[in-house]
Amino acid sequence: MNKFDNKILNIKKINYFIPIFLCFLFYTQNVLPQKNDIETFKKLSEYLQTYIDYKRVPSISAGVYKKGKIFWLDAKGLIDLENFVPAKNTSLYRIASITKSITAVAVMQLYEKGLIDLDAEINTYVPYFPKKKWKLTVRHILNHTGGIRSYRSEEEFNSKMFYSTTRDAVLTFANDDLLFEPGTKYNYTSLGYSLLAALIENVSKTSFENYLRRNIFEPAGMRATRVDRHRSIIYERVRGYEKSPDRRFINSPLADLSLKVAGGGLISTSEDLLLFVKALLEEKLISKSTLQMMISPTILKTSQRINYGFGFSLADPSDTLKWFGHEGRGTGFSSGLMIIPDEDLAAVYLINIRDRNLGNPARDLINITKGQNVLVTKTLADYLFDKYNSFGIDSLIVEFNRLYDMQNSEFNLGVDECVFVGNALTDINRITDAIRYLRILNRRIPNNFLVLKSLGDVYTKDKNDGLALRYYREALLLKPDDSYVKNMIDKLTKK
Repeated sequence: MNKFDNKILNIKKINYFIPIFLCFLFYTQNVLPQKNDIETFKKLSEYLQTYIDYKRVPSISAGVYKKGKIFWLDAKGLIDLENFVPAKNTSLYRIASITKSITAVAVMQLYEKGLIDLDAEINTYVPYFPKKKWKLTVRHILNHTGGIRSYRSEEEFNSKMFYSTTRDAVLTFANDDLLFEPGTKYNYTSLGYSLLAALIENVSKTSFENYLRRNIFEPAGMRATRVDRHRSIIYERVRGYEKSPDRRFINSPLADLSLKVAGGGLISTSEDLLLFVKALLEEKLISKSTLQMMISPTILKTSQRINYGFGFSLADPSDTLKWFGHEGRGTGFSSGLMIIPDEDLAAVYLINIRDRNLGNPARDLINITKGQNVLVTKTLADYLFDKYNSFGIDSLIVEFNRLYDMQNSEFNLGVDECVFVGNALTDINRITDAIRYLRILNRRIPNNFLVLKSLGDVYTKDKNDGLALRYYREALLLKPDDSYVKNMIDKLTKK
């Protein structure tokens, strides 16, 4: 073999290995996680554990979407406290009002096909829904400006009634008067979205659930998402919880979601919800122009801007993050989805407790992904009631004074949180302890309406009408139009 042949052979070898090298390079840069990504994954997972420890939630499932793919998923904690069942990425949580975003996209698909007019009266598509005093349109229902009522009580929110059809659910409020002329005010309502489910069924000639499966779930690759049917056996369904006034875990009330399937009745995973985001941004569900319609703010007839579009909450103009998404608070569950379209970035969280002071994990996850530090604050009430349940009121007061003097940044020391502790003591009938704590709080935070109102409440419960009136009257000086305080003063003075 001469030198020329050797050169030809070497060139052939090089040409053979170049594609292999390029494939390896593509794989390492696009498939294998990079060093920076691994560090970010670690920070995101550490955040979840810190969140569980500080916020005292049973479990949290979360995920981040970035640049066209699911970037990270993780789950921490227990989805069943009684049986010690750990959370997994496949665990099915109630997504609560994130359901509204999915329902609204389904409505806009029908709009794109020319099957509905957003400014037509709703009974054009749902004939069994009676005409109202004013024109009530599809648009009004999508952006919560139609005047349809919300839940009348906590009992209706946690409705135990099973409704076998969408029509049966709609008929529970169909004959109620509108609260105001549509387009003049904003009143958030899950019940209104049941009307949108009825519209989808009547126009598409299929059930709401079937429509979602064929037109949303399957195109997006959402294999886990489904209607949360109370009576069905659903593998990997998560149990929901609440906290008692003294901050102990308790099972959430029984609730049948058939009253509000379209407004808050789906269960899903973090992965499925990020697949929904991906399909939405890649125009697999609706066009970019239609999405832009959905995420434009609502302008009332009074010219007031509402940071809500069609099924999506919107960032306030002053917010540094230009996002759209939705949060949810359902029976035993909390959720949040935040999407930043300009950065092709999104985050979701699912928690199996309905509680106060949960913060915004979706925003935190986005900030961590962008390389920023976040602070998770501890819940003051949880910490103080740990002391109270173990050692009594003296221990609670000592710890409160210590934390307040230090202004410890690890704790939320806002007025609402501080007052909540006193109200919780009142709720569990520890009246003497509540009075001691609230009087100290009144010295710490003088001339505060919430503190004074709570002192009025606890003295009312203690049947000390004189002191109750004193504190209610002091509260009324700070907030003269408060109807609750006015009513309590009238009630006590008429005794």
